[in-house]
Amino acid sequence: MSRRRFLSWSAAGVGVGLGLNACGSSPSATSSDSSGTTGSQEFAGQQLRVFIYSGSTEKFFRDSFVPAFQAKTGATVIPDPGWWDSIPKLKASPPGQPAFDLVLTDATQGYPAIREGLFQTIDMDRIPNKEKFTPSVLDNWVYREGYGITFPGSGMVLAYNDDLIDFTPTDWGDLMRDEVTGKLGMYNSFYMSLYTFACMKVAWEGRPGTAAREMTDNLSEVLEFAKVQRDRVQYWWPTSTDMVLNLDRSNSAIGNMHSNGMITAMRESPKLKSIVPKEDIAFVQTMWVIPADTPQKALAEEAIDFLLSEEMQRAAAENGAPTPILSVAQEVAARDEAWTQVYPATAEEIQKIQYYPYDAYFQDWDSIVATWDRQVLRKG
Repeated sequence: MSRRRFLSWSAAGVGVGLGLNACGSSPSATSSDSSGTTGSQEFAGQQLRVFIYSGSTEKFFRDSFVPAFQAKTGATVIPDPGWWDSIPKLKASPPGQPAFDLVLTDATQGYPAIREGLFQTIDMDRIPNKEKFTPSVLDNWVYREGYGITFPGSGMVLAYNDDLIDFTPTDWGDLMRDEVTGKLGMYNSFYMSLYTFACMKVAWEGRPGTAAREMTDNLSEVLEFAKVQRDRVQYWWPTSTDMVLNLDRSNSAIGNMHSNGMITAMRESPKLKSIVPKEDIAFVQTMWVIPADTPQKALAEEAIDFLLSEEMQRAAAENGAPTPILSVAQEVAARDEAWTQVYPATAEEIQKIQYYPYDAYFQDWDSIVATWDRQVLRKG
């Protein structure tokens, strides 16, 4: 896979660790909702300002969501793409004039922002499409307290170059094998890789499936394990593009990776493969939340419900995102083998969707960051 060929698709997939990560096809801009009924146009003339992630999420939003939702409601959608700037912009907004009416964020920013009062509760009766989601993705305090609709972003997969290892990986314990010492590629962000170390630790100790509990009960031990085992890592990758290029060029043999970053890579280069170990599954927790003082609350709720519809979930899944709707997952899996390799597509698999252990991280966030930066990424 040439660098030019790889970068041609990765440019559309920037930010695969966050959000919907979908691009390409767009549904026809009709005035029908997911159940086939005609939109009421009750929001005609209104505007909805939406913060979304740049890159693939922005493309999905502009190509698929905006035309369909505008036709359905009569409202005008104004996407505002960015990365980590939604919260600062909201804090800088005048009272009653928030920068956005609807915000896509993740747990690392969303949790503290909700606790600071930046977002309001949602009228869940106005979000009937939430009933189509598997309950596991909504089983968290953000949803239970009514602040947002949570859903899975990218998942953690074990990626490898099949030409560089003489075994077929089956679980995270394989990263502890002597023959791959010094050949690992791991994400430089701790929210993923510290959890990967926890998965390695419990597998090595004969307790696979307990990584999340290990993070909660024995965080200091996981950090110490990461410090000791850091020399197994050859490359701390900053983006999915970098990891795929390193795997393809044989600079790294195996490691962790974002699921949606591997789908196209596996199609382009047969030697690049990935698995999702059955134990200790983890996804990025993304969420739709509504700013506290927006005057467009009802319109924002309408938008969330439409984003949860089968129509929008199908458009996202067909272009590389997971979906917590079983029927949509089965439909996409039936015609996309690469998608099936990295995302749950059966009732049993979807029920096992779980997020990274964010609550454990927030117990001692500053200490984790200091240890990770000074003693894991760097040999302190």
